[in-house]
Amino acid sequence: MHQDSRHLIIGTAGHVDHGKTALIGALTGMETDRLKEERERGLSIELGFAYFDLPDNARAGIVDVPGHEKFIRSMLSGAYGMDIVLFVVDAKEGVQEQTLEHLAILDLLGISNGILVMTKSDLATADELAEATEMTQEMLVGTTLEGIPTVSVSSITGAGIDTLKQKIVEQVTLATKVEESDGIPRLYVDRVFTVQGFGIVVTGTLIGGSINRDQRMVMLPQGDPVRVRGIQVHSEPASVAQAGQRTALNLSGPSVQNIQRGDVLCPTEFSQVTNNIDVSLKVLSSFPRILEHWSRLRAYIGTREIFCRLILLVDEAILPGDTVQAQLRLEQPILTFRGDRIILRDFSAQYTVGGGEVINPFAPKHKRFTPETTATLAQWEEADNAQIVNTVLENSTAFCVPESFLHYYLPHSQQYVKAILGNLEADEKIVRWDKSGRNPLVSDAPRTAKTKEKLLNALADFHEAQPLLPGQNATQLHSEVGLDETGFEKLENQLIAERQLVKDGNLLRLASHEIQFTQEEETAKETLEQLFLEAGIHTPTLNELSTRLPEYTPKVLESTFYALLRLGRFVRIADDFFIHSTALKEVQELLMTYLRENDIMTVAEFREIAETSRKYAVPFLEYCDSQNLTIRDRNVRRLHPRHRAT
Repeated sequence: MHQDSRHLIIGTAGHVDHGKTALIGALTGMETDRLKEERERGLSIELGFAYFDLPDNARAGIVDVPGHEKFIRSMLSGAYGMDIVLFVVDAKEGVQEQTLEHLAILDLLGISNGILVMTKSDLATADELAEATEMTQEMLVGTTLEGIPTVSVSSITGAGIDTLKQKIVEQVTLATKVEESDGIPRLYVDRVFTVQGFGIVVTGTLIGGSINRDQRMVMLPQGDPVRVRGIQVHSEPASVAQAGQRTALNLSGPSVQNIQRGDVLCPTEFSQVTNNIDVSLKVLSSFPRILEHWSRLRAYIGTREIFCRLILLVDEAILPGDTVQAQLRLEQPILTFRGDRIILRDFSAQYTVGGGEVINPFAPKHKRFTPETTATLAQWEEADNAQIVNTVLENSTAFCVPESFLHYYLPHSQQYVKAILGNLEADEKIVRWDKSGRNPLVSDAPRTAKTKEKLLNALADFHEAQPLLPGQNATQLHSEVGLDETGFEKLENQLIAERQLVKDGNLLRLASHEIQFTQEEETAKETLEQLFLEAGIHTPTLNELSTRLPEYTPKVLESTFYALLRLGRFVRIADDFFIHSTALKEVQELLMTYLRENDIMTVAEFREIAETSRKYAVPFLEYCDSQNLTIRDRNVRRLHPRHRAT
């Protein structure tokens, strides 16, 4: 087994017929041209794969990328995930058209570890070799590959091959991507085929994290569930594939026949796709036209080619050589993360337009040419890993964001992201909800404080406008504050825990709130209480109050009456039948005393002891039944067991 903490992909780049495939064969002893017509024509159409064993027994995958301009899409597929590039130039022919285009793409992808390999050295004179090498190194100046070492080789005679192997070993340390080893696993599919007896197999370079045998995942953008039945790494069976490895996966699932090159395999919890992305875009100086707003282009992310529209937000047009912030409106959804590299080609696929990286994978539609849009784009581009959390939370339409969603902006390990969140929480920049739960949520601290203040002020205004009401309907307050349901619930629970809010049923009130009566209402309150106390069980209806107490307006009587009801001084017995709480206790004591002495009681017997009519007796007894004071047994009542004398 070849196991090491470093799993690297070495790729080739360069013009067609400059000897890339032969070079890989000389390095590894493997034939990477898979297709019969490729071998016959001596031309790489598809990606070829091999591997290279390092002296410390670690194994690096090698991707042989086609050089012909028609196969630029394949070249992009191979370049994605490349750690070290062997930049191949024919020592006799020197730099050619595709050499320049491949260099531009490698530069846009940010690939900086490489070796300039001057091939076919046996066919060139010493002067030709020196001149071609010098011109190529000059061409690399100003790109990510500036200053890379040069090795001259002959795949026929073997000259320089051992030196090249040593240079590759030296580049390995520079190319190790430690931060990716525990990130979000993504496998961009570059080949799909069927193996008899196994079924569908996909291949690709694993970016970030690891994939285990029998793991359940999802294939995007279609969202189909799949199970990883088997794994091969560099043609050997494995139980796990790790970041940076060339991997073949045997997949099962109801829709595996629909998988295509360009699809991406990822964990189910990270399967949110997007149609709108903000990007930082560099246009190549070699692009022959001005780029205009709404240009239709081809975008390449991973192994996926997708048509898109270019939305210019800051500029009317982009000149070749410019670097700008823009938005891409994609014609089909994709999975992408902040920091992902993207390449753009023109609609006819004749020219590489430029490329850059994703700065906001879930971008809203912006207003063009406004200072706010310019500031927002700058904020997204310049934010570091800690600041990006607050940027996401500040701009989110949802008040609470799942912690897992932050991985689209920080595609690193769970531990790394949690460490950032822990520091931000300690600095009181974020609020974390349900940290120990299955789906923890997080909010921006300043936004939380402002929303909390808005909620408390709204409730204070309600109490001022409605002093006799005990509280505001929670749904009404929820709508007034403009929070989503989850955010309102989190804020409400926190304010209750802090004893700033009190919830009674569906009503919310400030903990400091008490029902406030005006002087007139205070007088009406005393009059109403006296009236109901004297009435006992024979109380007037609400409609009769205006006739009984003409000195008060109907509005004052109604508001004061309902305030007494909410305060518990009046009790609703039935529709339009209310009784004072003191009178209620007195009548219930009469009833309980009678039942303890006589065991059972009829309606007629209750009417007699309460000195009332059937109009009041029947609803009163039914109320006592509902309160578990009495139990109805056909035509008689008994005391509920909990009230019987022991």
